[in-house]
Amino acid sequence: MRSLTCRARTRALWIAASLACGLTGQACATHAAPETGTSERGFDASVVFDTDGAETRVRVEVADEPHELSMGLMFRRELAPDAGMIFIFPDEREHSFWMKNTYIPLDMVFIDASRRVVGVVANTAPMTTDGRSVGKPSLYVVEVAAGYAKDHGIVAGTSMTLRLAP
Repeated sequence: MRSLTCRARTRALWIAASLACGLTGQACATHAAPETGTSERGFDASVVFDTDGAETRVRVEVADEPHELSMGLMFRRELAPDAGMIFIFPDEREHSFWMKNTYIPLDMVFIDASRRVVGVVANTAPMTTDGRSVGKPSLYVVEVAAGYAKDHGIVAGTSMTLRLAP
């Protein structure tokens, strides 16, 4: 029997979570949204950060396949202020990113399996091969435009929910 790809596993987890949430898909964190597209076709989901009782929503593309995880936001020339990408890794561990071929300065928000921010790497310099990490295990990383995390109060301890795109 063939093993499932990461996307297939996350889709299966999403279906199971949807059933557990009464098929609403709302306010129920999941590992990934169903396959609906990439940057060329639209956003897959929204990440919602709970910052001091207020919700901060980011429209995201989901990267959960090896080629998506390695490509990320490389070669992009612009990023809408409320847009980004969520990286969903198959395992929780310390993850490191570089900015090679990435033209946009970014904030990287590292999130653990309990969906809590464990750290933020702010205002990363574009076009570098310097490794960026927070030195703590994460299962998710959300990339947004530089300054977004600070402007919206996203800090260690902030909770995150992943929701389906409408």
